Amino acid sequence: MEYAALVETYRALAGTDSTLEKTALLAELFADANETHLPLLVTLCRGTAFPARESAELGISSNLTREAISKATGIGEEEIEDRWRETGDLGDAAAWAVSERTQQALVPTTLDVETVHATLAEIAGYEGEGSQGRRIDAVSRLLSDAEPEEARYLVRTVLGHLRVGVGSGTVRDALAEAFLDGEEADREAVERAYQLTNDYRIVAETARDRGVEGLRAVSIELFRPIELMLAEKSEGIAEAIRDVAEPDEDVLWEYKYDGIRVQVHKRGEEVRVFTRRLEEVTEAFPELASAVREAVSAESALLDAELVGYDRERGRPVAFQQLSRRVRRKYDVEELSETIPTTLHVFDLPFVEGASLLDEPLSERLSRLDPLLSKREGIEHAERLRSRAEDRVREFYEAALAAGHEGVMAKNAGAAYQPGRRVRHVVKVKPAMEPLDLVVTRAQWSEGRRSDYLGRLFLGCYDPEADDFPEVGRLSTGYTDEELAELTALLEPLVTGTEGRRVSLRPELVLEIEYEEIQDSPEYGSGYALRFPRFLRRRDDLAPADADTLSRVEELYDDQ
Repeated sequence: MEYAALVETYRALAGTDSTLEKTALLAELFADANETHLPLLVTLCRGTAFPARESAELGISSNLTREAISKATGIGEEEIEDRWRETGDLGDAAAWAVSERTQQALVPTTLDVETVHATLAEIAGYEGEGSQGRRIDAVSRLLSDAEPEEARYLVRTVLGHLRVGVGSGTVRDALAEAFLDGEEADREAVERAYQLTNDYRIVAETARDRGVEGLRAVSIELFRPIELMLAEKSEGIAEAIRDVAEPDEDVLWEYKYDGIRVQVHKRGEEVRVFTRRLEEVTEAFPELASAVREAVSAESALLDAELVGYDRERGRPVAFQQLSRRVRRKYDVEELSETIPTTLHVFDLPFVEGASLLDEPLSERLSRLDPLLSKREGIEHAERLRSRAEDRVREFYEAALAAGHEGVMAKNAGAAYQPGRRVRHVVKVKPAMEPLDLVVTRAQWSEGRRSDYLGRLFLGCYDPEADDFPEVGRLSTGYTDEELAELTALLEPLVTGTEGRRVSLRPELVLEIEYEEIQDSPEYGSGYALRFPRFLRRRDDLAPADADTLSRVEELYDDQ
């Protein structure tokens, strides 16, 4: 399949705001694809070569991409930079540079989807000395064979921001329309299969070859991370009891830990650990794998848990920001495990001994979990209480806060496990107004003493229907100079455009933000603005799509 044909679909997607039209365009693309192309197209249509469960990264910054454009076209980097500033999109600058190029490939070839996909996969595998140069060369080779429109979308794909408004829900609906009847039950089957695989390649091929029944037969496979079940927010203990259960149903309470949500997969002696973002972090926490081997008697299991770092001397949790330093540490891992020891607080068991427990009630999952988990250093059950009595729950809640934890979770003991959804039968109760997890969409260089830092950050919530991040305000307070330097270092590789002192960014960095209230505002795309937003911490454990949604902002606004 020629890459130009896929680019035509990109252009059509970008040219409509209608979700139904986008779904129809993708459904046609998928239905017409052959066996080779279908698994490639379901990832490329979202601007990546990889499924969500693979944490592969291309490792190409905007500056490296600009260098590749220059190398492919013979246009100077300064000219490309100027065009980039004018348009605010390096993809547009690439299209212009290709149309104006001063050098042609010696043997020009027609780009095809397989070549583009294979090259992106190859780039992700480059490591070690000289890898940066090889990345530039690989992108340059693609651009050398590209027409202007192809160059535009190649560069956007390389930078991870396709700008065609296709979210996961659009792909889901398109697969249901392409290979099934497109009914609600079909969409639910596609979504369920995706929640258990995090791989639209598998889902697309299953829908095409085995239909709805095949999708419903998809189950948990160890070492293939699933989407975890998520909680909603409740305003207090009495509200939580009403929210999660009917008067004759049990309410289970647990401590809400401030750590890293993980899923631990075990088969025999092999143990692998994944974050909520599906990133494997086994090597970063070697003590955890050892603890699981010793404490979990099951031959095979998937544990849902919170990994919490502790101050060894005080016996209290360390700040999330301190624990998160361990996630990407490649060196001195053993030393850091002594400095910041961890405990795995296990609270659910979606899978054990080859069988899925997703459809079993929570009480049954816990009855299977308790006997297979023996307490030892580094792993234990989450603290629990079964009660509908507000006074007993209040004591439990106060004990959680006194121990340095965030609050409590309330769960319906009779409810099934629903991967990938915020469900009302699991809610969290925390003190004060709930902070928001928001994505940095743009930034502006500070002035005066902090002029070397990107200190004014525009914040966006997530709109899953548009797969976009409408802004809800601008942040400029709450961080120290050290934190601001760290944020700037993280944001600079995400720059996709420059206009004066402002830069547009690939939406990747998630921050936790507190504020005084939410106001109406025509200034921002969401229609809302945070009053006096203040930085609390980075949320390295969250993907951009895990940020708080526009509907959540609207709900909080209405509840004020």
